[in-house]
Amino acid sequence: MHQIIEPLPEVLAAANVSADLIDAVTESGFYMRGWVDPFSGRTWQSVSDMMYGNKQFSSSFKVEEFIAYLRGQFAFPELPAFQCYEATSIADIQAILADPRRTHYIDEGSLTFRGQPREYKFKRKIPSPVRADRDGSEISTLPGAYRQIGESYSFANAHREQRSLQWLLGKLEPNNQDVFLDQSFAYDIMRTEQHYATQTTGLDLAFEVDTALFFGTHQFKWTSDGKAYYEPIETGEHAGVIYCFRFRDPPVKETRYLIKDFDLFKTYPPLRILRQDCGLPLVGPHERNIALTDIDCIIQLTPSFSLPDSFKKKPEFMFPAASEDKFYRRLLELKEENPQLLETVVEYRWARS
Repeated sequence: MHQIIEPLPEVLAAANVSADLIDAVTESGFYMRGWVDPFSGRTWQSVSDMMYGNKQFSSSFKVEEFIAYLRGQFAFPELPAFQCYEATSIADIQAILADPRRTHYIDEGSLTFRGQPREYKFKRKIPSPVRADRDGSEISTLPGAYRQIGESYSFANAHREQRSLQWLLGKLEPNNQDVFLDQSFAYDIMRTEQHYATQTTGLDLAFEVDTALFFGTHQFKWTSDGKAYYEPIETGEHAGVIYCFRFRDPPVKETRYLIKDFDLFKTYPPLRILRQDCGLPLVGPHERNIALTDIDCIIQLTPSFSLPDSFKKKPEFMFPAASEDKFYRRLLELKEENPQLLETVVEYRWARS
């Protein structure tokens, strides 16, 4: 059944919403969406949010109620708060994950993790009616390509993905004459772009909590001569957070998403990606922050959190030097030949050791 969907700006204008407010709504990523009941054929429309895709409770609002919300005359029912924990040690984290339900998720490979040195948030001119804090902030689980710098997040700003590695496939995989044909059926370019070159629309997730813990307890920094490194955050200064996700629709499971090998890059296997026990599900432009809706719990590291000396995932392990990582070594060689094309390939201070 074909349904004509009236644009949201026209609906708002007919309801005497001001032009400035209509612009703010559009810039914030709200739009009209049509629905059809497959059994009765009944059709209706609702307001959807491009931050949260098809998640009904986060992204489907009755038109009349949304207009009243814009006017400050209606508040949507609050969604349940995230389950949050504090951890002062790895033992605390292990105890949180030892919950029988989470143990089951881990056993079936459906619990994933993301670590950050602090919690990041964004604001929009019109915040989510159900996901925003009292001050209008929303927790950010945005993939890198969708992130923005500025006071207000705007969907008027086009996101960019700089795909540099696809132009060098023959040099990154010299033993496959069909590498340019095979790229259409492989995820390797997206994976290597994300971990070695530029931010993509893939969301970095780990299937092993220690990887998330590394990124929650280390700060990315630059040396005076333009080299990068990760430095452990000192005990007493931790503000890290670990998000535990269980994606339901579509599911994200270890059996499908954990990166164990590569379709294209056989000659120079990208060791960094394997060391980080990660997966990279893609996130569409109409669901940019949708991962937030599948958070199982949030683990906040207390300032006094400390890592034992035996913690395996140190910077040199997570970002192995070119002497270990053949793919990285080849990238650095190609960067010398193509400095502009590969300007986003970061060299770590221990890179060539």
